Amino acid sequence: MARRKSSLTVGGEQLRLLRESRGKTQLTLELDASLGVGYLQRLESGKVQQPERDTLERILTALAVNFAERREVMQQFGYAVPLTIPDAAEIQWAISVFQGEMANITVPAYVLDCSHRLLTWNPLADKLYGLGRFTMGEDRPDYLLMPRLIFDPRLKVSPCIVNGEEFYPSQIRVLKYERLRCGVDSWYDGFIEEMRHYGDFDRYWSRYGREQSQFTMRPLSPFKLDLGGSRLAQFRIISESFVQDQRFRVIYCLPADAETIRWCEG
Repeated sequence: MARRKSSLTVGGEQLRLLRESRGKTQLTLELDASLGVGYLQRLESGKVQQPERDTLERILTALAVNFAERREVMQQFGYAVPLTIPDAAEIQWAISVFQGEMANITVPAYVLDCSHRLLTWNPLADKLYGLGRFTMGEDRPDYLLMPRLIFDPRLKVSPCIVNGEEFYPSQIRVLKYERLRCGVDSWYDGFIEEMRHYGDFDRYWSRYGREQSQFTMRPLSPFKLDLGGSRLAQFRIISESFVQDQRFRVIYCLPADAETIRWCEG
């Protein structure tokens, strides 16, 4: 006699694991999510193959899942989940991950979220940009926008950028790429209008903001900074998203010549 195939679904199994990790019984979760008695047993076992989106949302809200967990479960059932601006708890998680794993790497590195907020950095990034000028802490309601740091001359970085004609267009393309990747539109138009108050941004946005790129990848941005005293730092800037939550990414400034390597090691 042929063995009966299991009807378990990956999404149903993930829900079961999430529920058990929260210490909830099926009945408790059904009450919390306003579900009928027995519904979770059918969903977790695969008897319900395609739950309604609203039903899944209620279950995941009752489980108090994080963004990454919510997105993974929803995708298993075929539902897209747009990226949202991280909240304070999610930002603190990203900061902790970076500080625990990446803060002591020997190149300048820092963390941005999908709205280009500068969240945390390592000592070499502080040395490069002078980030110690900017107050960190829970009492600060807003984070510095990285585009503002490189385009606002009052913050004293843009006057030191040597290769602006090469570097600034790549940053415009990064902004466009991140918008397409993240799909967070609610803030984007206002963000661009605010940035256009800075002359260099307005000039390069007018030139490249409507350009149709043939590539979806982020550019590898060349970056040359005058450090004063006839010293020039040369980097290639690359970006890697967090595995668990792609709304956060680490930016690495990789030394592009021997003198910059010595600067990083000094």
